[in-house]
Amino acid sequence: MSGAVYKLSHILTKREKMHAGIILVAILGMAFAQALGVASIMPFISLVMEPDMVFENRYLNWVYDTFNFTSVNHFTIFTGVVMVVILVSANAVNALATYLKLRFAWMNNHRLSRRLLGKYLSMPFAYFLNQNSSDLSKNVLQEINHLTKSYMIPLMMIITKGAVALFILLTLFLVDFAVSLVALVVFGGAYAVIFLRINRSLVYRGAERMKANKMRYKAVTEAFGGIKEIKVLSREPYFLERYSKASLKQARHQAWNAVIGKVPHFALEAVAFGGIVVFVLILLVTREDARQVIPLASLFAFAGLRLMPALKELFHNFTKMQFNRAVLDRIYEDVTSGEVAGEVQPVKQENLPEPLPLRQEIRLENVSYFYPNAKEEVIKDINLAIEKNTMVAFVGPTGAGKTTLVDIILGLLPPQKGRLLVDDVTIDESNLRNWQRNIGYVPQYIYLSDDKVARNIALGVPDNEIDMAMVEKAARTANIHDFIAHDLPDGYDTFVGERGIRLSGGQRQRIGIARALYHDPQVLVFDEATSALDGSTEEMILGAMENAAKSKTLIVIAHRLTTVKTCDVVYMLDKGEVVASGTYDELLGTNEQFKAMARSR
Repeated sequence: MSGAVYKLSHILTKREKMHAGIILVAILGMAFAQALGVASIMPFISLVMEPDMVFENRYLNWVYDTFNFTSVNHFTIFTGVVMVVILVSANAVNALATYLKLRFAWMNNHRLSRRLLGKYLSMPFAYFLNQNSSDLSKNVLQEINHLTKSYMIPLMMIITKGAVALFILLTLFLVDFAVSLVALVVFGGAYAVIFLRINRSLVYRGAERMKANKMRYKAVTEAFGGIKEIKVLSREPYFLERYSKASLKQARHQAWNAVIGKVPHFALEAVAFGGIVVFVLILLVTREDARQVIPLASLFAFAGLRLMPALKELFHNFTKMQFNRAVLDRIYEDVTSGEVAGEVQPVKQENLPEPLPLRQEIRLENVSYFYPNAKEEVIKDINLAIEKNTMVAFVGPTGAGKTTLVDIILGLLPPQKGRLLVDDVTIDESNLRNWQRNIGYVPQYIYLSDDKVARNIALGVPDNEIDMAMVEKAARTANIHDFIAHDLPDGYDTFVGERGIRLSGGQRQRIGIARALYHDPQVLVFDEATSALDGSTEEMILGAMENAAKSKTLIVIAHRLTTVKTCDVVYMLDKGEVVASGTYDELLGTNEQFKAMARSR
């Protein structure tokens, strides 16, 4: 339990901890009000049973004289009204405390999910090479929500009900220590024994639930992500079965947790109310005078009505927290660990760092790189220079290191040996954002959101900061403006559908080029941008590339060698090394491996 509190304290901000302190004060006030409500029942019943008590009890007598009562009957009515006011006030305080608790929990849910997403977005690109996007999405969208509902709110309920139980027990101990001690040992001990017996199973099943939930998300994400191929191949049953197995496993663990948290209550509730009857009988035998028995029995019965639900909630929420401990462990690990401790902060376009200008060349000096857990280097001691306003290509067989090399130039992967320089400036963490501000990137598969064309071109720019003149200029350079303006129903305001499903491959690719050109970078990187296109569409893309090449430095990863015919320099890579370089014609005439690639493609 102490470990859980420690982890929660580390994922909450100072302000959130201060709010939690205020809520704790409200909870203690509510618990005291509840105990006061319980305590008020005994004097009222005593007065009803024995009116002359007002003159025998010095406290009641002081109230009677201070407020100038002249009738015991009136005083008894006054006492009843006070008791009702105390009970109503206690419930009002309870309602306020409940509101504050739930508001704190759900506002914290919003802040924590935002913080976790910000943490993921701030992580280096290499972090995502070993992560599953559906798992990260699940953590942000569901597990944070699960943490709130099944850990933070139960923790608050434990504090609340624990405080209520403590104040009520203190009241009972002050009235009759022996009976209160027996009740505490019997009922508190019973819950404690049951909890200790099932604790290990709770933790295990909770971890298994989280694994099953991860598989549910993965199955759904992959099913919808590849829906076209799945429909063509009639593979729907396979993905449905994958989801079903994980979903069934999660449902069984959830059901077990829900049942185990409630079953003990039914048995102990019967014991509790049976115990009250036994307690009354014992009092009648030992004290004989019913006038002494009934007020005390009423107090314990009323206390039982308040105490048993509190004990039930304590047990239920303890089991819920233990069952969901794996969620806290994962969120704590993701929020507090990693290479970057901060999170993404909102930045307006005018406050973005200044682009690092390219005046002469991009240079790689003795650059090497290997992926985590890899046995060999992917890039091995590469030295090369890319002059400004030239078109350079990287070609080679699959696994040659082309994409890794370009990722280093993009600043996504820091060299583990050697360095990347722009002119004579070494690119490191201090100027990485400046360098990336001067790069446009066109991947093989263009990501398009289910949004307007203009928003997809100016990806990530708020509506009020989108420069439509720059959007149209980029679209013209990418040979897509005429299609957008004349063929789409709403022009740049047309929604493209999820992943651009309403557009052809070539149209998506040209929107990707327009996106790369939107902020007018000096350097454009094409990562196999034509490999999935037919011949005529490839010509359109090549035309767009030639338009862009008139005033920019182009770096191309080529699958089809037709793409590199007009390049100034072609670097041929194999097993992480540059094995040849030259123009297309030079390599075609001197390099047998390049010649074989040209024939096969």
